[in-house]
Amino acid sequence: MLGFGSTLGVFIGGVSFGFAGFAFALFATSALALVSPPQIVVPAVMLISDTLTLPLLWEHRRHVRRDALREVPPFAPWSLGLLIVGVLLGTVVLGGVSPEIGRLALAVVILAFVGFQVARPLVAVPPAAPARGAGTGAGAALVGGFLDGWLSTGGVAIAVYLTWKRFAPGVFVAGILVYFLVTDLLRVISYTAFGYWSAETFSLYVRVVPIALAGFIGGVVLRRFLVPSWAFRAVVLFLLTAYGLALIGRALLVR
Repeated sequence: MLGFGSTLGVFIGGVSFGFAGFAFALFATSALALVSPPQIVVPAVMLISDTLTLPLLWEHRRHVRRDALREVPPFAPWSLGLLIVGVLLGTVVLGGVSPEIGRLALAVVILAFVGFQVARPLVAVPPAAPARGAGTGAGAALVGGFLDGWLSTGGVAIAVYLTWKRFAPGVFVAGILVYFLVTDLLRVISYTAFGYWSAETFSLYVRVVPIALAGFIGGVVLRRFLVPSWAFRAVVLFLLTAYGLALIGRALLVR
């Protein structure tokens, strides 16, 4: 049984992904980690995220620009190798730490992301010259790969990086979706090598993907009917904070 809180988190994650192209993994991983260990949840969330990514990337295909992708891991200079290293390190940690540590780490990532969002919007209209930094894409790839391999939350690092690069909204979404697909291909390989695929993971995927798809469709409808983005953002940040605090409580209660 998923429970109301887990079901709601997956649904809201789907809505957020359909509306803004981001935050599904934050919601779904935090909600499902309340009832299942991260070692089961993280691979399942990755598969669900890819299921949602493909139609959204098709919708944003005109924003997939070669010049922009050169700034996005794994296509940014030196980023592919570090992305692979990050994914491998995260995969090792996923099976090497207790579920309670994983939940606490997930809560820290979520609350840090909320803090960043309060201080600065997720995407910004670019000025005449985008921000520059030769090694920043590689650093984002290492951190993003590690967080994805461990907690399926590497999008946080990439979102901060693309915000710093001042990507326009459509290009931002296209860039982060391409990152998700490439990174998840690496994760499929690493999770297979480390034996993380289990009957519980595939069962969780089958039970959860209809909920995520329903939320995704709802998010697309909301976006097209011009729900104010500021209101949506405020609700998303509030709910993420609630799930982050719930994860801390869950971990501390077990201890």
